Amino acid sequence: MIDGIDNSVLIGSVAAALVLLALIGFAIMAHINRQQTTHDRQQIVKLRRKRFADYAAAKQEYERLRKKIETGNTVLIDLIHDLGDDFVGRDSAQQQIAFDEAFEAVASIRQANARANIVVVLHTLGGYARPAHMIAQALKQHLKKAKGHHNPRREPKVVAYIPYVAMSGGTMIALAADKVAMDPTASLGPIDTIYGGFPSDAYKALLEQKGVLATQDVLVMLAHEAEKYDQYALKVARQIVNPAHKPHGKPNDNSLADHLASGRLSHSQAISPKEAKDLGMNVSPKVPETIYGLVDARIRMINTRLEYETSDQDDDEGEGHGRASGGHTRRSGDPGEEAKQRLDHQIRQSLRGLVRI
Repeated sequence: MIDGIDNSVLIGSVAAALVLLALIGFAIMAHINRQQTTHDRQQIVKLRRKRFADYAAAKQEYERLRKKIETGNTVLIDLIHDLGDDFVGRDSAQQQIAFDEAFEAVASIRQANARANIVVVLHTLGGYARPAHMIAQALKQHLKKAKGHHNPRREPKVVAYIPYVAMSGGTMIALAADKVAMDPTASLGPIDTIYGGFPSDAYKALLEQKGVLATQDVLVMLAHEAEKYDQYALKVARQIVNPAHKPHGKPNDNSLADHLASGRLSHSQAISPKEAKDLGMNVSPKVPETIYGLVDARIRMINTRLEYETSDQDDDEGEGHGRASGGHTRRSGDPGEEAKQRLDHQIRQSLRGLVRI
């Protein structure tokens, strides 16, 4: 007892004070958390508005430059892809050369008159082989219309511009052009095929090392199909190479196509402008500023869109973060199982004829 105050009363008062302090502390923390949540929500809204404002400006610039390039008797074919690693393309941009884009490009080339100049702008890592073949063959058919009316080296009617990169199927399309204009830092790549997720030449090496009986049946079957497709791909490569990329006076020289489609190079190996020129290609370092601007504007359009396109409410409440643009769900789970699923998917695609290049 302290000065007539019962100890139990004192202890109760102290406990009540502590509880009150704790409640006040919790209330303060809850208020701070609410303020932080509100601040975060406001920051997200500001970011969204800024990104969409940037997107609108980039789109306006892209459309302006398209009109500037596609003037007079000039047709523009731009294959500018989303080269990000996201499973779902941002801004609904193509991530590879595919059939829908090829159909549109081929139609534009086919409808062009014989005197039309075609500007092909490439920013791609490649894609499915057949669509790339279709576009390259369409360019070849267009040049047949003007046969005898132009010198492909001095007066090119089809020019492929590569500010940054045009690998694999992009290289195949570039080979059909009269001239390839590349930035000094830009690169082309081999045009060997990817079958079932692997370079077709790898199957031959696997069977040689392990033997048929020691190799899984599905890989043996894929190797058999890959060999047949290699023969077809080499034939197409030889057909689409523009005479401007062959030694003067040697229209039947297939050394360039044979080298790029041989499988001796790594599929991701970069070929610089100097190396392309050494291989006999008609390469120029002159890329107009309008071409750089067009590609850069399209890249900004892709990169300024929100990666996740969910409603404001879902974003604010922290929901929907597993959903990507277009309502697709991001894959998750065991990495080994995901790898197996991807391989199975690639095998099915290859067996359906959707061979990558």
